[in-house]
This record gives sequence, C-alpha cells and structure tokens, in this order.
Amino acid sequence: MANETWSAKIQGILTLDLSREVRFRDDRKSLFLDLLGLVEGMTLLDVGCGPGTLTRKLSKWLGQDTKIIGLDRDTAFVEYARGQAVKMNLSNIDYIAGDALQLPLDDNSVDACISHTVIEHVPHREFLLEQKRVCRPEGRVSVMWARPDKYIKTEPAALPPRSEREAELMEKLFQGSSEVLEEHNVGKYWPDPVALPTLFQHLGFCDVQVDAIAVPIAIDDARNSLQEKMALVEAQRNQAYESVDMAARLGEPRLSRTELTELRTLVNARVSQRLRLIEQQQSAWDYSIVILQIVSGRVDWGIAGEMGL
Repeated sequence: MANETWSAKIQGILTLDLSREVRFRDDRKSLFLDLLGLVEGMTLLDVGCGPGTLTRKLSKWLGQDTKIIGLDRDTAFVEYARGQAVKMNLSNIDYIAGDALQLPLDDNSVDACISHTVIEHVPHREFLLEQKRVCRPEGRVSVMWARPDKYIKTEPAALPPRSEREAELMEKLFQGSSEVLEEHNVGKYWPDPVALPTLFQHLGFCDVQVDAIAVPIAIDDARNSLQEKMALVEAQRNQAYESVDMAARLGEPRLSRTELTELRTLVNARVSQRLRLIEQQQSAWDYSIVILQIVSGRVDWGIAGEMGL
C-alpha cells in the first residue's frame, strides 16, 4: 500500500536529497566510514533511508561487494531511490518499504544498521531493539541526528535579504504547519545526550560510543568550484519552490494563485541576486554548521539486555 505522507507533507524528495548530498560529501568518506564502523563486504541496513542519498554514497565508497538495504515507510522515497540507483548502475542496493519499528528482515541478517535523522521521530527502545534483532553477533548499530535549533548559521550583511513581502507571504502560507508536524510525530522524540547512550547499555549493547561531526555547508568555500557554488544556490531555489508547492497543497488554500506566483517571483529574484554575487566573484559568507551527533553500540548476544536479549 502506498504511503507518501512524509514526502508529501513533511519534507519533499528534492529538498531531502539535496540536503543530504551536501552533508555526505565525498571528502568526508573516511570520517563517516570510521565512525560508523563500516567496511567493504558488509551487509548493511539504512533505516529510514529517505530518497537513498546515503545508500548511494555508501555503494560508491564501499564497492559492489557490499550489500546495502535501504528501508523507508514512504513509498515515494523508495521509488525515487530505486530509480536513482538504476540511473547510476548501482546493483548492490535493495530498497524496501517498511516500518522502522517492525523491520521486514530476518533475525541476524545484517552486519550493521545505520540511521540518519530518524530517531527523533520514533520511540527509542523499539527502534533500537528491532535493529539489534536483525544484527548478527558483533554487528553495530549507529544512530545519527542533528537538532536544527543547534545549528550555527551566519546572517551576513552582504547576503541578499528576504523582503518583508516575501516573509509576509511565507508566514501566511505556513500557518498551521506545526499541526501537521505534531500529527505525524515529527521531532517528538528528540534524544537526550545522556539518556540515549544509557539506553544503548540498558538494552545490552557493548562498546557504546558517542561521537559528533561538525558539518559546514559554505557556498563560498574555496574548495567549491564555480559550478559547485552555482549548483548550491540553485539547489536553494529548487528547495524553496518545493517547500512552497508542498505547503500550498496542504489543507485549505492559504494563498491565492496570484499570491503564490508573487511568492515564487520574490524567491527567484532573491536567489538570482545571490547567483550574481558568485558570478562577480564576491563572497557573502552565508553558511551553516550542522552538529551531527552519533551514538553507536556493538551487538553481543552473550550479554543479556532488557527483555533477556
């Protein structure tokens, strides 16, 4: 049965794919593989894979001898991920639709489970126990999350500002969006920095680790080529359009067609100004730094945890 709740109401496919593409850059390959304990030849599961961005990265980083499973309950994400994998000729990834709290996998069937920005939306105990169940002895479970309210974000004077009219229309458009988030438990279960590793231990995980990665997303970074800088800004434009279109489809219309056209025009004008700065080789230094937290633990079936596992 199709389930497109998340991609239709919470985060669009393009928005999520582009944001994760920036987060999991190739120059961070060694860092992520080391902290997640992933090596070539494993069978690994990405729980809540979304549009498949990380699974495609792992396929590239770990090679075709690694079997990768991407699972998400949103069928639109799953279909998109499958299509992207086919385009890239990545034959070692399987995508399945399923519930993170009732994984459709056999016991002891994977070497590692990973998840990225999923744990804050689901009950933690059930989430971790299901991953422990499907992991083989010595397997590793790693969860990653990043609180948006903890981001470091600059607001430089050189950045083309959002006009009062754009802000007014955005506020009107997104009225009631908090009710949608609450309805679908978005961010209901944010992890406590102490309680989560404690829960890992309580559930019988061994060698529990706490790590963090500061992920900068800076358009003007000298390591970005001109084309990459332009692509990052174009991505912002596309993400804004997608968010506007998604909000416009929810519930009663909050903006008229004329207002929606006006809002897109204002977004386009602001983003175009940012592109001109790049073309003129002028830096604005609008950037954000995401603090990505990771808690990992090893499965040891010789040690009993809660429920006698």
